[in-house]
Amino acid sequence: MTENSNVFHPPYVVRFPFEKLRGLRNALIDVNGNLVREPNLLKVHNFTPNGKGGYITAAQDLNEKWGYLDQNGRWLIEPILEDARIFGEEGMARFKKEGLWGYVDLNGEIKIQPQFEDALPFNAGLAAVRWHNGYAYINGTGQVVIEGPFAEAGFFSPIGLAAVKKQGSSACGIINMKGEMVIAPQFADVSMYTSDGIAPARKGKLWGLIDTQGEWIVQPTYSRIEEFNEEGLAFFSDYTDMMNIRKGYLNTKGEVVVEGTSISDQMVCGLVKEDVPYGGGIGFFDRTGTMVIPPQYAWADPFHECGASVVLLKDKWGILTMDGQFREMPYVEPLTDHEGWVLGFYGGKGMAPFLIGQGEVVYVDAAGREVCRLRVEETENPQERVLRLLNAEGRIVWQNEGEQDTFCVESPFLCKQPAQHFEDIQYWKGDITAAAQALLDAEPRDFYPYGQYERDVYDLSEEDEDEIDEYKKRGAIEVLAGTYVSEEHYGHYPFLGEWERKTFEQYFTAIADRLSDSFGDPLPDASIMLRWGDNNISKVWEVNGKYLVLEWFTEYGDGDFVHRLWLAAGCKEDLEYDEEDDESEYGTNEEETQENDKTFDLDQFEKLVKEAEAHMDAGEHEEVLDLAFQMEELASDSTDVDVTDMSWIYDCKRNALYSLGRVEEALETCREATAYISPRMLFNYRPEPRQTLRACHNMLARELMEHAASKEECLTAWEHVKACFKTVKPNEGEAVLEYFYDTRALVLLKLSEFDPTEQAKAFAFLQRMQTMGSPYLRDEPRLAKAINSVEYQAFLKSSHEVDREYVQAPAQETAMEAVTRYHKAYETFSQFNSQVEKEFGPILSLSFREEMIAKAEEELGFALPDALRQFMLVPGLVHGLYPELVPPMKIQGMFSLISDVWGVRREFEERLTQKELYWLEVHCQICGLSQMDDHSQEYMYFTPGKGFGTFIYTRDDWDKFEADVLRPLLVQEIPVETFDQVFSRKVTDQIKRMIEVSRNPGAMH
Repeated sequence: MTENSNVFHPPYVVRFPFEKLRGLRNALIDVNGNLVREPNLLKVHNFTPNGKGGYITAAQDLNEKWGYLDQNGRWLIEPILEDARIFGEEGMARFKKEGLWGYVDLNGEIKIQPQFEDALPFNAGLAAVRWHNGYAYINGTGQVVIEGPFAEAGFFSPIGLAAVKKQGSSACGIINMKGEMVIAPQFADVSMYTSDGIAPARKGKLWGLIDTQGEWIVQPTYSRIEEFNEEGLAFFSDYTDMMNIRKGYLNTKGEVVVEGTSISDQMVCGLVKEDVPYGGGIGFFDRTGTMVIPPQYAWADPFHECGASVVLLKDKWGILTMDGQFREMPYVEPLTDHEGWVLGFYGGKGMAPFLIGQGEVVYVDAAGREVCRLRVEETENPQERVLRLLNAEGRIVWQNEGEQDTFCVESPFLCKQPAQHFEDIQYWKGDITAAAQALLDAEPRDFYPYGQYERDVYDLSEEDEDEIDEYKKRGAIEVLAGTYVSEEHYGHYPFLGEWERKTFEQYFTAIADRLSDSFGDPLPDASIMLRWGDNNISKVWEVNGKYLVLEWFTEYGDGDFVHRLWLAAGCKEDLEYDEEDDESEYGTNEEETQENDKTFDLDQFEKLVKEAEAHMDAGEHEEVLDLAFQMEELASDSTDVDVTDMSWIYDCKRNALYSLGRVEEALETCREATAYISPRMLFNYRPEPRQTLRACHNMLARELMEHAASKEECLTAWEHVKACFKTVKPNEGEAVLEYFYDTRALVLLKLSEFDPTEQAKAFAFLQRMQTMGSPYLRDEPRLAKAINSVEYQAFLKSSHEVDREYVQAPAQETAMEAVTRYHKAYETFSQFNSQVEKEFGPILSLSFREEMIAKAEEELGFALPDALRQFMLVPGLVHGLYPELVPPMKIQGMFSLISDVWGVRREFEERLTQKELYWLEVHCQICGLSQMDDHSQEYMYFTPGKGFGTFIYTRDDWDKFEADVLRPLLVQEIPVETFDQVFSRKVTDQIKRMIEVSRNPGAMH
């Protein structure tokens, strides 16, 4: 071991990957990669300056005992402690010995002998410690200065206040440094005060801010407010309205200075990460709420105090510094721990480890400079490896000479290599033809292509008999490759979805090409799927009377996904899916269409799309239009073009024509688009068709309005506005419509020129835009003029007319229109309503709630449907009352929703044919209506032909569910009502139950 005292910078920590017998170990190095202490530490905390030019930290040795080290790796306090913590700002750290806690100073000397059952860090000169009878406060010499005893005790703030709970009390009060209770116990929790005299406090379940008198400067309306950080900001989160989740930072005045839906709770060096929704990328806010680093990163770690962060820019890993500079790191990926989480700069205490290749890791500092490398190398003995540490100059400074244990070989976790995907790398690097021929020659056996599970495909013993009958095949199969990404990892690394998809697409294409070289072209019309999933692709070759099938299987679960690559061989009838032709079920004549079918060339289409996007960015509209015509011709020659692809063509063509001044042709394209897309949208939840429909209706409305010479022409424009605003998925939210607010307002204003009675409606919508801070009121001169007019100002002072667009049910209302109407009303109102519920207990005055609803309707600019208005009176009145109504929000196919919520996919699949499952998924849409009890829920269904109905699903009672719900639904025999009738009846029943409970509490259960 070498020593290298470095008073200018604390030692770095390097992680050594020993095998399981010895586990992970840590060594200390200096800034040039030279060894400070050998890898004989299990854990190392952050180093703290000792005030004398050196550093000190707590560390754990190989016997799992703790001690304190200096910057040279020498023990100042030998590792004989049970626990040891980091140093606080006052230069004291807690340690535990023989079950009791004491304190050590920066010199590594025990300042206060271990004697306490628990101990908190020092703050403002005092620390809370626990004796056998409760908490008291001591000073830096260990003397008790506030005896208590308290049940709980918090930190003293710079202004000498601390939150405590008395023995036997659940309420927090505030004491001063004399131990006097200056604010009576009344809070559920209180965090530490700032130097400005402000503290986060909780009342019930919600948090606000209080001053030194205990008065609320911000009412308790937040789900959580963290302690104020060094920047004088406190992270808050608000989940009280699940339709409008808020996160951000408050200053000590209670003002929101930084806000975002996916903002991090870690602000380091004055910067905080924000994941902009809808694929907008990751950027960083500063403490003023300014996005100082644009949201362009696919992934990013929070900044470390060294001033750097590990980030992913497109497909390039690198280091981001606080000035926004990105330095590409030419390595495979950042190193992850054994659970797959990026270590970053936090793992190396200011250094970030990157994987260079199999078994080789480089550590870089915040400037991107290589500090050291850790390399596992083979030896002459194949059973042993040698692990070497090289400094910045490439010189070996440590290796495991004489050690018998081997070391783990670090492998990629994010950017997996073929050897990690393939069961046998020879399937990728070797002769796949030989494997295929072996399958063709093999004796046929029953096999089961597992999706999520990695099991022996020939072992059918663990599957139910019905499940086996549904998916069992006969022949021979090899699982060539596979990958599984968990919900946790996919949520943290969203780019993995596209990375893994592209990788398996490459595998499938390359192997298919190699098989074609040996067995000729695949059969053009054959389509055999060994197992149905999501976006499956297969190719089939006929070889000496047998079928050879290559299938790329993909399945997405509840946030996770799996890819499998299968190669199978057998007789056609043993591999095909055993069901009648689905197409004939829905009226398609296969004999008539087979000759005319022509597959849409998706690869060529995507190539044209990329070219068009490049020309769009360059403003080259003629070239864009030419490419749009090529895409249109490509689609016209195909019989299987998807509505999503057609939507893109229409949108591309419309934009190009309009930009070139060919307005009439652009409008005609809009009309064609609406005619084509609208009939295909009832149960289509993909975003692209809706985006195109909204844009087309908006363009038609805008042009009709600009040239309208009569009220009738304005009303035609208004119909397109309404169509635009109806084209929204029920859980999509109002945000997607804000882009069209200017057109809506302009049409209303133009309409009021021909009919003055419409002016109030126009002004009501302008008021709504003003409340939301719409930029169109500033950027569109006509709207700016309108809100500054005398008439509008008079309107604001008078009674407020309401825009009833969303609440007047059409005479012939479709299923989607009804649920969308209710959802919009609920979404807009729920935020206000939740604030009412925060202030009161389980019983709330109906008259007061009605007053709040009326106020909300006036402020928000539209009235609630009667049934929904009654529903909004119910929540919070009586807790635990079943059935408990839920708002009409998420809509899915029956199979998807009940499978997702109850986890009963197998029960569905074993009772129904694939055609029945398909019908229930596509033609029977449902949403939750009420929770009956812990085991059952009432749902509302709607179908194109029959309207609305309800049913109750009870978990585990499948015979009853099949008899009472599934079979009647499949023959459409369940009686139906209108949406309003269904919802009103349920609300009325709930209110009756509420009244019963209020009169007789025993009736609740």
